[in-house]
Amino acid sequence: MSTIFPSLPPIPTDPAPAAVSAFKMLHLPKGVAEAELLMDDAVRELRRPRQIEFFGPLLCESDENDRQTAQAMYAQADKTVSSYPERMGSHLRSLS
Repeated sequence: MSTIFPSLPPIPTDPAPAAVSAFKMLHLPKGVAEAELLMDDAVRELRRPRQIEFFGPLLCESDENDRQTAQAMYAQADKTVSSYPERMGSHLRSLS
C-alpha cells in the first residue's frame, strides 16, 4: 500500500451562467463589485501570452512591468473582496 489517502482528481469548475453572475453583482456593494471586475481584468492580463526573448531575460522589460502592475492590481482588489463577508442567502430569506 503506497498511500493511505489516495489523491483525488481535481474537480472541474464550470463558469457560472451570466444571469447568476449578474444577480450576484447586483447584490454586492459597489466597491466590492468593482474590485471583482478588477480582479478579472488582472487575471486576464496575467494569463496573456508574453514575448520571450531567446538568449536574454525571460520577459522583456515592458512585459515585466505590465505583469507587476497586474499583480499589484490583483492584490489590492483581493484585499477589498476578502474584507467583505459574502453571505448571499442571509439577506434574501426575507424576500420569500
